[in-house]
Amino acid sequence: MGFDRLLQQIENAKIITIFRHTNPDCDALGSQFGLKNWIQDNYPDKQVYALGYDAPNQGVWPKSDEAGDEVIAQSFAIVVDTANTERIDDQRFASASSIFKIDHHPERSFYGDDQIVDESAAATCQILADFLAYCKESKVSVTTAERLYAGMLTDTLNFTTSNTTAASLRAAGYLCQFGVDIPSLSRTLFDRSLNGFRFSAWIRSNVTVQDGHLGYAVIPMSIMEEYDMSASKARSFVDEYGHVREFEAWCVFTEKQGENGSLYDGSLRSKTIRINDIAEKYHGGGHVNASGVKNLTRTQVDEILDLINKRIHV
Repeated sequence: MGFDRLLQQIENAKIITIFRHTNPDCDALGSQFGLKNWIQDNYPDKQVYALGYDAPNQGVWPKSDEAGDEVIAQSFAIVVDTANTERIDDQRFASASSIFKIDHHPERSFYGDDQIVDESAAATCQILADFLAYCKESKVSVTTAERLYAGMLTDTLNFTTSNTTAASLRAAGYLCQFGVDIPSLSRTLFDRSLNGFRFSAWIRSNVTVQDGHLGYAVIPMSIMEEYDMSASKARSFVDEYGHVREFEAWCVFTEKQGENGSLYDGSLRSKTIRINDIAEKYHGGGHVNASGVKNLTRTQVDEILDLINKRIHV
C-alpha cells in the first residue's frame, strides 16, 4: 500500500508539513493532528507543522501552526483527506521539496510525488490507523488514538454509513486499545448546544420533499444569522434527513453573498444512488453517497435537485 515508503520519508525528513482541505471536517483534522502527534511522539527531533486557515466546526482541535515560506520549501509535505489540489487549505504545499498524498476519496487527480489512496477505507483516519499498526514498535498515545478515532467516528456517522466495513471496525478497535474514552469523545462530537437543537427543529420543519423520495432545504443567510450558525455548521445538519425511510437522497444548501447576488454551497447525501459525479459537474465532488458542491446559482441548485431526482426514479 505504500506504508513502507511513507515511513521511510518521515524518518528521512527534518521538517514535515501536514496539510488538509478547506472547510475541514473531523477526518481531515483528525488525520492531520493525529499524524502530527504521532510523529512528534516518535521523532521528537523533527519539526512538524499542521497547516490550514479555515476553522473547524465540530469537536475541539488544536490551533493550526504557522510556518514561513522557507520552512515549507524545505519540508516533506503530507496532504491528508484531499482529492484534488484546488481544495488544499494552503496552496504553499506545492513549494515543498516532496509531497505525499494520503486519501480515501475517489481518485480525481494524481498530485505530488507519491500517494496512498484507498477508496475502500471509510476515512483517511482509518488508513492512518492501519499505518500505525504497520509501525509495530512505535508509540501510540491516547491523544493520537482519540484524534484518529474522532475522524473515523464522524466520517461513518457512528459506524452507520454504507462504507463502514469489517476493516473499519478493526481499525477503530486497534485505536481504542490505547485508552480512547469512547462515550466522552462521542458526546464531544455529537452533543448539540441548545441553539443547535433549535436549529435542527427549523431544518426539519422546512424540508421540501420532491416526488416523495428526495428531501432538501435551502437555508437563507437570515436564518443562519438568527441561529448564530456558520454556513458549514448549518450544512452539517443534512444528517437530520438521513433517517427518513422514504428519502433515497437528501440535500442542504446554504446561501451566501456573491459578487453579483446570492450563491449557494451544498451537502448532498444518498442511501444507494451515485451522486459524486453530479457534484463534480458543479464545482464539487466527494464520495459516491456523500458529496459537496459550492458557488452555485439558484438555477444550478434546481438543476442538481432535478438530476438527483431523475436518478432516483430511473
